Amino acid sequence: MSTVDPNLFRTMVESSPEAVALCEAASGHWNVTYVNPAMEQLTGYSAESILGRNLRFLHGDDHDQEGLARIRDALRDGTACRATVRNYRNDGTQFMNEIMLAPLRNPEGQITHFASFHRESGARPELRTEPRDPTMSTQTMLAYLRDDKLTGLLRRPYFEELIKRDWGLAQRESRRLSFLVFDLDHYSNYRDVFGRQGSDQSFRRIARVVGGCFRRASDLCGRFDEDQIAALTTGLDLVQASKLAEAVLARVRDLAIHHPRSSVSRYVTISAGVVSLVPSHDAPPARIYAAALQALKDAKELGRNRVVSREE
Repeated sequence: MSTVDPNLFRTMVESSPEAVALCEAASGHWNVTYVNPAMEQLTGYSAESILGRNLRFLHGDDHDQEGLARIRDALRDGTACRATVRNYRNDGTQFMNEIMLAPLRNPEGQITHFASFHRESGARPELRTEPRDPTMSTQTMLAYLRDDKLTGLLRRPYFEELIKRDWGLAQRESRRLSFLVFDLDHYSNYRDVFGRQGSDQSFRRIARVVGGCFRRASDLCGRFDEDQIAALTTGLDLVQASKLAEAVLARVRDLAIHHPRSSVSRYVTISAGVVSLVPSHDAPPARIYAAALQALKDAKELGRNRVVSREE
């Protein structure tokens, strides 16, 4: 934890689309001491109405569930677990809650809290065991909140927090930043043919290729929108950033993922907008987003499968 800025960590948890709750061990009742806004949205209960209670109230009278037994065993044994259970929102509607539970220990090794991560699932209740070490480190939890589950790239909220950090440094030190945003061409048509599962599998392959082009320690790469991936680099001028974007497009074409409904190519292609600038003292990070998205729009209008770049 000492290597993570506490304010950045808290901002990340607060902005995470994953519902998060923290329960204390001291009382033995595992009462909730913290929930993030996503937990309020998922359950329909306000933070005030959740704090101080055991999350078992979300089960209502529906206690005969295999997943609940797994959770009770994990709390008793001090181990991590995954389970899917039936829960009930504040308005009484049922939803399937996919839960990941993790013990948190103090330096002496004693469990002080359990962290729980929640997401709505369309699956039937099922028991899932953790294939790795049953304890979960702070770094593992950080990765769980930080990384997009499909692509392994940074989630947008965390990605934007890091951009704010680098933006401030660039303003103070007159560093050049280049922002690149990539968008898959005609990907809604691809999804219509191959369905969500097929399109997700292809997008995962593409994301791996794009992310592999941004390996420097100072590079950032994240999922920016459903079919978009963005990256921030430092020290590259516009020509260099544009050449990098062209290389990314070429690597995606080399995957040769068949696209039967593209008007551009037989295979999946992407377009890119690239912007390079030295941030002025009073300019917000939103400026670089807007400029890159406009460049991307121009690339689409010019026929897709190309890079449009501009100096700001």
